[in-house]
Amino acid sequence: MSGKTVFAAKWQFNFTRRKVTQRMGAKLRSVARLADIPGSANVLLVTVQHELAETQAYPFHFYRARLKAAGVKFVELPVDAVPRGAAVQVISRNIKRIFFQPTLNMPGADAAAAIQTLLAAFPAAKVAFLDWFAPLHLHPAAAVAPLIDVYVKKQVFRDFSAFQQPVVGDTNLSDHYARKHGLTYPLFKPEVPDSIQSKLRLWSNFGLSPQMVDLFLSPLADLNGRGIDLHARLAANGDPWYKVMRQEAKNAVDRLTGLSIAQHGRVRRDQFFAELANSKLCFSPFGYGEICWRDYEAFATGSLLIKPSVEHLRVEPDIFVPDETYVAVPWDLDGLRDCILEHLSDHGKRSRIARAAHHRYRQWIEAGTAAEEVIALL
Repeated sequence: MSGKTVFAAKWQFNFTRRKVTQRMGAKLRSVARLADIPGSANVLLVTVQHELAETQAYPFHFYRARLKAAGVKFVELPVDAVPRGAAVQVISRNIKRIFFQPTLNMPGADAAAAIQTLLAAFPAAKVAFLDWFAPLHLHPAAAVAPLIDVYVKKQVFRDFSAFQQPVVGDTNLSDHYARKHGLTYPLFKPEVPDSIQSKLRLWSNFGLSPQMVDLFLSPLADLNGRGIDLHARLAANGDPWYKVMRQEAKNAVDRLTGLSIAQHGRVRRDQFFAELANSKLCFSPFGYGEICWRDYEAFATGSLLIKPSVEHLRVEPDIFVPDETYVAVPWDLDGLRDCILEHLSDHGKRSRIARAAHHRYRQWIEAGTAAEEVIALL
């Protein structure tokens, strides 16, 4: 088998192993009803079964031994099992921390009602709200702020006031691309209380997931002899603003000539990772939020990430540093071709940036920062 085929097979094995272990572990540590929560537990995870949401909960499973040694005894409960607005008796005073994930598009009022139920059942607990949604907004914040002490996001604006600005559509991205392309959306005025600023926390992102953690913990895929110049498999469907944004990116790639590009159609996930491990560069435009799976897939496989600038946001760890861990291009993609040609011609620079990104994320995983953040919240 070729080196890339071996790479893909190894990735598939590790991913399957991690996923099965996660699901089995979650099942063993899960209950179906509030009343079934054991008195020995001191942390309650209220979670959503969704691939994006599961990345937020995965640190509890990945660092389980470390958390257990620090006295963390967690149990998991599906969010749909939490009654809303119902009178409940005290179930346990031993639960000290609740991590609460809302369902996709759950109204803030419904999330607040569920949290009130949990606080009635576990009166000694404090609540961390796990906002796992892709966009840079805080839609549930106004409703849940009085009930929580921590609001967790995967990405936040560097300037908090940006959360409070009116936008066309409902996010900064819908605002930018709707205005640019003349799309009609209502003006949305976010209700984000100042009090939420001190409660904002960053949490681990896509890289600490069953899909990628072993890629970061293993030696970086060989940066020499890569046969694909640019990886750019892009889909352009969804909301109107999203479609025009992604089509703009696809058009920019289509204008590139004379390069070996992986760009059309879908492939199996193992083939996808084999492609990335054979790609010198990876172009990753925005999704429904700025930060995407593709960014971390590029970091994990050593394919140098080229992406519209994300200087306006922060993530944990600080992995988006222009010309250090990724290459930033303007939002209008002006100069994309020149940027690609420059980094294709400079193997040393390309390799240095790719290695730095992989190394930085690996160090963060090995340091166990995500586990320490959980322990600190207790």
